[in-house]
Amino acid sequence: MQLIGSKRQVWNRTAKKTTYGKNGLQRNQLMKHKGRVISRKKHTQGKKAIKHLRKLGFIAKKGTFRLFKKSDARKTARKSRKNMK
Repeated sequence: MQLIGSKRQVWNRTAKKTTYGKNGLQRNQLMKHKGRVISRKKHTQGKKAIKHLRKLGFIAKKGTFRLFKKSDARKTARKSRKNMK
């Protein structure tokens, strides 16, 4: 078994950690999400950030990779419906 490897190698137990020193991620600090191996800590930070943005009035819009203000998302949806007619 190697000492250092990628996140995937650590997940498959062919390496012990991701980098040298105390900063290296070990298997108990990793998780799988949508087929990718990611850090548990970063995953929870991202969830908290999205929750915070939703409180501020941002929502996700289907088909795009960003958050819109609630009013802006509704406007673009209405425009697209008018164009389709």
